Amino acid sequence: MNSPLLIGIGAGLVSAVLFASTMTGSVLAVALFYITALPGFLAGLGWGTTAALACAVSGGALAAILLAPLAGLGYFLTLGLPIVILCHLALLARPAGEAGGDDAHGAGGAMQWYPPGRIIAWSALMAGGVAALSVPLFGMDVETYRANLQQILNKTFFDQLPGGLPPGMNKEQMGPVIELLIRALPAASAIVWFAVMVLNMWSAAKIVTVSGRSIRPWPDLSMISYPGPLALGFVASLIGTFAPGIAGIIATGFAGAFLVAYILLGLVVLHVMARNSPFRHVMLASLYLGIILFGWVALVIAVLGIGEPIFKLRERALARGAAPPPDND
Repeated sequence: MNSPLLIGIGAGLVSAVLFASTMTGSVLAVALFYITALPGFLAGLGWGTTAALACAVSGGALAAILLAPLAGLGYFLTLGLPIVILCHLALLARPAGEAGGDDAHGAGGAMQWYPPGRIIAWSALMAGGVAALSVPLFGMDVETYRANLQQILNKTFFDQLPGGLPPGMNKEQMGPVIELLIRALPAASAIVWFAVMVLNMWSAAKIVTVSGRSIRPWPDLSMISYPGPLALGFVASLIGTFAPGIAGIIATGFAGAFLVAYILLGLVVLHVMARNSPFRHVMLASLYLGIILFGWVALVIAVLGIGEPIFKLRERALARGAAPPPDND
């Protein structure tokens, strides 16, 4: 049972069952949603791209049988195929002496592996694409899109409130809130998809590394960087959110995905900067608490990530930390 094809098929069947279980709407189903991509990444990073492709095909087929043909197609396009692409990128390698290798931080010996920062950048781009694919499901024009989403929100949220709306409030007064939710939905879906894929890929890489099945050596994630065009894409998507019609809604999804990618980079920068501080645990704990309690903290961290290629804060921190940290005793 060490065949990449059989491993991939088995992983696809497990993933499809997890995917189908999320349709029940229970609390457990929500938890299972966050590990739906894990079997595919385990197969791809441990047994190669062939296993990941077998997982995508078998998972899509079983999802089509368990749910509906359209659900099977949705599984393949939004989960299976992206996992195949990301695993393929992660396993790309070439001799370290070849020219043109930038941003390669893997401990690959004589091999230079595809940079992890670019894998994250591709994940953000695909997250925006997945969010864009979901928009036509609700309508091909703004009016239809808004009407369908408002109807869904009414049935799944406002009509389900135990005591109805708060006293003195009606659905007309909730209009601005509903409008905000409608505009933010593509960004929210892109952020969730990005977080699920990146966390599952990281977890799978850790698992196959510990188990000795990893094809690629563990990279140095503390020095990840993104390709320059990603920043341009972020700016373009932010400008695009002001566009009228469906185009503005689609741009919101890409903007959300790029934003969370730069938040991640900003967190990496802060981790490196705090590495040699005796108070790093307190500092980082306060940082994450601030993100949870105050949303603007995440925006500041994103700005830090965007400015890292210019200010090179990590290089400065590592240069200052070349000497051993002071003794706390």
